[in-house]
Amino acid sequence: MAVQPSADAQLQARTVSPRYTLGLVALAIFVGAIDLTVVSAVLPRIMLDMRVSLDTELGHAAWVISGYLLAYTLSMTFMGRLSDLLGRRRVYLIALTVFIGGSALVAAAPNLAWLIGGRIVQAFGAGAMVPVSMALVGDIFPPEQRAAALGFIGAVDTAGWMVGHLYGGVLMRAFDSWRLLFWVNIPIGLVALALTWRALRAVPQRKAPGGFDWVGTLLVGASLTALNLGLAAGAELGSTDFYGEPTGPPPYALPLVMLALALLAAFGWWERRARDPLLDLTLFRDRGALVACIINALVGFALALAITSVPLFVNTRLLLYAVGDPTVLQLAAWDAGWLLAALTLTMATAAFPGGLLAGRLGDRPVALLGLALAVVGYALMSNWSADMPYGPMAAHLALAGAGLGLILAPTAEAVIRVAPEDRRGTVSALVITLRLVGMTVGVAVLTLWGVQRQDVLRRAGATNPLAMLDPARFLMEVAAQVIGETLRFGVVALALALLLALALRSSRHLKPGT
Repeated sequence: MAVQPSADAQLQARTVSPRYTLGLVALAIFVGAIDLTVVSAVLPRIMLDMRVSLDTELGHAAWVISGYLLAYTLSMTFMGRLSDLLGRRRVYLIALTVFIGGSALVAAAPNLAWLIGGRIVQAFGAGAMVPVSMALVGDIFPPEQRAAALGFIGAVDTAGWMVGHLYGGVLMRAFDSWRLLFWVNIPIGLVALALTWRALRAVPQRKAPGGFDWVGTLLVGASLTALNLGLAAGAELGSTDFYGEPTGPPPYALPLVMLALALLAAFGWWERRARDPLLDLTLFRDRGALVACIINALVGFALALAITSVPLFVNTRLLLYAVGDPTVLQLAAWDAGWLLAALTLTMATAAFPGGLLAGRLGDRPVALLGLALAVVGYALMSNWSADMPYGPMAAHLALAGAGLGLILAPTAEAVIRVAPEDRRGTVSALVITLRLVGMTVGVAVLTLWGVQRQDVLRRAGATNPLAMLDPARFLMEVAAQVIGETLRFGVVALALALLLALALRSSRHLKPGT
């Protein structure tokens, strides 16, 4: 049984403003989430300033992005459990302090290795804040308001890492300094730290009994690392050998993925026997929680396909049709950023009302509505033509984003609802981790399918008259076809999620932890 708060703590809890506290933790989450994708807009400038060779160090530079994502995901897997054991307030403030320190390391980085190290430190702090905040929502909000609050956190987190590329592009355009992106985190973080420290003093600090599962943490961490490294190897599919033939995936890719699956199986075996498991597998005996976990992974998979396909579509079209224009890369980044905002901002906007509706109607109807809209949106996106105007593209993306946004809160609440109070941190981490794992798989599918498929279609076009008459048009049609086929994987994933959503509960009259 969890340690009960003292009478003084109970008295203080009555003075807590849940919405004020939620707003404070959401501010830090937003800043941390932005940094997940902000460097995508400034990485070329970072490489130029640090004199990184495109020929020999490009793979190392990619760790500025992939290292953050991996550390962000790994941090989520165990920091939620630490917040169960040590208290939300302590772990949240430590995580925010680590993020601020990491931001300073990145901003002052003299070389690429220092910068990557700082990014990893940043990510450990930023990743920890999300599940701890979600668990905190479970502590301070009554059950009937919890879904809406979780929807707000989902909206803020999604909005942050979705608009990061646009935020980075705007600041770079205005100030032409990538270091400023990280220096600005420090005053914002310090203000959030001071205000949150004060606000959380009035929150009862429940500490769960038991110990920390180091073996389980190492197993799941090693599994996620191997999975990310193995799937990321698909990026090398674009390389060719001496004769110009595609080289295929590197030899270590499949063994790493197999190792990840083996480590995951070992994690499951250990968790069933551990005295204080990192993840209590009895959670999955609840049908709604199990289904919600699978839906989260499928949503992450589909989301990754969209956020990578849209910039690819826009950049390909502009680069093919505006050859020689010195501003084409800036224009492509600008167009892709605003077009992608139709998906991301709509998704973030829909997350909060999705939580409100789930609180009133139940998880099932809201999830079904959201997934139905997302399926239609992705189906429309999969039929984009080479000369599709931006207006209809934005409308299709907005429809898909509205659907995906509605799903965030009910699928999170379906899992957190059945978790005991002393396990909310761990379970909250599971929700986001599964979504990020789904995104990792989605990017891998885009690479594995897209590169090979594009090569096949280009070779088949050797006899196509259009390839001779209008090469740019031919290549754009190939790109549109490949992107459309890739997005159909998203349609299938979301359709499967729609069927699974029928198993979610429709009643909201359930006590937490049941």
